[in-house]
Amino acid sequence: MGSSVHHLETLLRQAEEERSSSHFAHAARIYKKLSAHPRLDALDRAQALLGLADMERIQGDFQDSLRHYAQGARTLRTKDPALYWDAQVGWALAARACGRPMEALAILQKAQAFYKKEKDPGGEAFSHWALGGTWRIAGNMKKGLQELLIALRAFKKLRDPEGIAYTCCALGGIFRMLGRYDESGKYYREANRRMRQRKDTFGIAYSYCGLGNVERMNDRFRQALPFYKKAEKLYGTIGDRVSYAYTLWSIGTTHKMLGEYPQAILAFHQADDLFRKTGDTRGRIYALLGFAEVRFLQKHRNKGMDSWRQAKRIADQSHFTWENLHVRALTGGKVRDLRGHYRRAGSDFFPIDFPINWP
Repeated sequence: MGSSVHHLETLLRQAEEERSSSHFAHAARIYKKLSAHPRLDALDRAQALLGLADMERIQGDFQDSLRHYAQGARTLRTKDPALYWDAQVGWALAARACGRPMEALAILQKAQAFYKKEKDPGGEAFSHWALGGTWRIAGNMKKGLQELLIALRAFKKLRDPEGIAYTCCALGGIFRMLGRYDESGKYYREANRRMRQRKDTFGIAYSYCGLGNVERMNDRFRQALPFYKKAEKLYGTIGDRVSYAYTLWSIGTTHKMLGEYPQAILAFHQADDLFRKTGDTRGRIYALLGFAEVRFLQKHRNKGMDSWRQAKRIADQSHFTWENLHVRALTGGKVRDLRGHYRRAGSDFFPIDFPINWP
């Protein structure tokens, strides 16, 4: 029995080490092995399932992730309420990633209420971070910013370096969506500094992509590409598909703005392939709009309309307020008329003319 317990502890330690080194696929294999171990008790099995679900979510295996979060949560509901709500938060993050932000918001708000009631400052800070990103995806930038600023203060109070670094990344993203590019750059630079200090490969890649987007939104397109290439290289070392897909979309958009349409189409194809594989419906809208706009710019209107209709169909079935605005902006030829809609969505960004440099 003693050797078996030692073996399980060793496996768990290995999984955590692989996870902290951004070796998510390897960590997932260890968690999966742990979750199927015959000597594991119910609580430990549930915890292994949560570790597996986390790794699947990070790698874009959202359906498997949702299933394993649910399996773990069923055991934890009575045995460990705090860990149960951690599982629910993970489930919500996976749900928002595959186009269900309103479901995610409902769960995250309940989780936040639990953490507050239990006086769990770490859980509460994490719930503010999760809600911030989810409100952003749902299209409410003002609420998203509010939650993220609360999260940053909370993580600083806790002296949590990982929480601070990832919240800085999230703030860089939401300030970009708000059209406030100087503030976006400030937070991405701080995130990059902290990620490099922590030697967090995934976080470094994530922040490099953000820094590229800051350059792009300031119309410094050639300066943006080296940042994307750095992110692309790092994502390749860890096998990331989720964030890498958005980097490919950013690369495509940069080439589009430079008038380099074949390179843009190639990057959009690569991004769309990953969005399809992960089931990221929001990402698919962006990739399809990229195809549509390039085709319009090339005077291939029929091909452009095919992609636009696909994007509209997905957007109509979703609660992505922001992406619905993008769909509207790309048709009718009067993109300036949507300025008021973006303002009401809380952003200083609005498209002026084609090509559109989406944030």
